[in-house]
Formats: sequence, structure tokens, C-alpha cells
Amino acid sequence: MGLPHLDLDNLFWGAGWTPVDAVIFQKRAREALGAETWIADGNYGGPVGEMLLGHAELAIWLDLPLRTCLPRLLKRSLRRAARGEELFAGNRETFRHLFARDSILLWGPAHHRQHRRRWRHHLGPNKPHELPVLHLTRSTAVAPALRDMSLLPPAARTVAPCRTP
Repeated sequence: MGLPHLDLDNLFWGAGWTPVDAVIFQKRAREALGAETWIADGNYGGPVGEMLLGHAELAIWLDLPLRTCLPRLLKRSLRRAARGEELFAGNRETFRHLFARDSILLWGPAHHRQHRRRWRHHLGPNKPHELPVLHLTRSTAVAPALRDMSLLPPAARTVAPCRTP
């Protein structure tokens, strides 16, 4: 979409996978949301989540089942660990970290239902605000829905090669 990307994880995590102070996190988010345009991602509630919803024009709720999320989380985390990819504040996922007690591979599934309940309250039919919400529950519906709203470029058409005898 060409919009500045606001990654809430980048604002939340400090060096050594240490969360920054809540006041600093809120300040960082407030400054980032002060930009004229942006697109944000993250799964944060509390004051930052409320601030984000208060500044947004549209919420896109990817409410995908655990059977979809978990394999993707596993694949992404293993790829990052294998490549030594830096994420934010110098942090990297490592194989050692992935199999620790506080691993994202354990945290993700353990909190999946809790996050779905929280977002159902904030983004579901009885939400406490008037923000439009695009609620997507199947991965196959994401790209078409975003294209329909002109949030993605049109799908590229493939043309079969011409076969001549």
C-alpha cells in the first residue's frame, strides 16, 4: 500500500527480549500514530491497543484458527532462527530460545483463545466504538477482501503461453 509500517513489536521490545517500560511503549506508540498515514500490526491490548483503535480508520481483524496460525508461526520462527534474522532492538529468534519455557512457540498457542476473546470484545458486533472492522476468518479470504477494498493491487493475471505446432 506504500504506507509507513508501524510494527508494535518494534516499539515494545528492548534489547535482550526485554519489554520496554509501559510509559515508553505508550510514548513511542503515540509518536508513531501522530504520522499522517500508517498501517500498523500487532496484537496489543491495554492503553496502546486503545490508542491504536482511536487513531485508526479501519481495523482488519485476522481472526484465523489455531490450525492455520500455528504452522505459520512454526515455519516463520524456524526460518528466522536458521537465518539468524534480526527482528527488533538486536533481538533474534534462536533455536535455543524457541525451545525455552517462554518460547513464542508455546506462548502463541497458549494465548490464542484469550486474544480471540479480547478482540471479539473490541472488534466484534458489540464493539464499544464506531470503527469499521474487516473481520477475516479464513486465510483464503484475506487477499480478495483487501483487493475489493483497494488495499492491495489487482491480482496479476497469468497468460498461458501460446502453443504453435
